[in-house]
Amino acid sequence: MTRHLIGILVLSAIMMVSGCGDGSTASEDAAAAERALGTATAQALADTQTAANLKAAADTKAAADKATADTKAAADQAAAQAQVVADRMDAAAAKATADQAAADAKAGTDARIAADLKLATDAKEAADAVAKSATEANKIKATSLLDQLLQYIKDNKLDAAQIALAELDGMKGSLPASLQEKVESARAALNAKKTAANQTPAG
Repeated sequence: MTRHLIGILVLSAIMMVSGCGDGSTASEDAAAAERALGTATAQALADTQTAANLKAAADTKAAADKATADTKAAADQAAAQAQVVADRMDAAAAKATADQAAADAKAGTDARIAADLKLATDAKEAADAVAKSATEANKIKATSLLDQLLQYIKDNKLDAAQIALAELDGMKGSLPASLQEKVESARAALNAKKTAANQTPAG
């Protein structure tokens, strides 16, 4: 636009000068001025278009840069949110794994405790059965010895009776109260028999 104005001024000056000369020179000068004006006008238009194109290119680049920045910012935000979600999921998965491990450990401990308890119960029952069997065996043996003791006393076999009584005394702690009472009665009978035998004169 500045060149355009300059061209107009140049043309005006030429025309003023041309007014002072003859007619042919004035016409030539006018034509030259007109050509100069056209050239200046074309140049000014070209410069204007170039400036417009540069501005449009700059605006386009600025818009593209902004779009790129906005896209990157959105992508970064989405990635950050995705990471937060992933971290929460990892934490939840870790907690679930830990809970399952704890539950499995408790179940294993409970199973071992139950197995140990069953073993202890079975062992006690077996021991009780052995003890009961031993008690029954002692009871049977003591009953048999007591019968022998009484028979020895009846047959006046006092030495054999004393041996049977001594064996019964060794078993006394494992015998029921009813048998212990019978052993004591047999002892009294044997002592009475001995006393009577000692009082009887020989011959």
